[in-house]
Amino acid sequence: KLTDAPVRRRPGVELADAWQQLRQQVEDRPAGVRVTARIRRERLDMAVRILGGALTGPPRTGDTDGDRDTTGDGDWAVLDLAFPVVRAVRQLLQFGDSLEVLGPPEARRMMADAAAAVTAVYAMDPPPA
Repeated sequence: KLTDAPVRRRPGVELADAWQQLRQQVEDRPAGVRVTARIRRERLDMAVRILGGALTGPPRTGDTDGDRDTTGDGDWAVLDLAFPVVRAVRQLLQFGDSLEVLGPPEARRMMADAAAAVTAVYAMDPPPA
């Protein structure tokens, strides 16, 4: 609620210090699970925009030594991501078959279980005539 009353800080508390502490609490949240995924290059720009907060580094496109494209066709980029809990990897389903979680195994299992649940919802629809 906005008031005309002046703000009173506790003695010894500077606004810049309080702001820095609050910012650090937001930015330095520990990640519960680190995930490696590959995404089709045509979806890479969108993924970076959507997943920016979860990215722990720049995408690896296989253009540098040490990165290799497991498909052999250069159509994939690798993303390193961090999520607070393994269940949060479910948000990656929005990329459909354009994204594959490579690890860890519990993140792959979560994706497989979530995809199976979605499939079950639509499997009840009768086939088109």
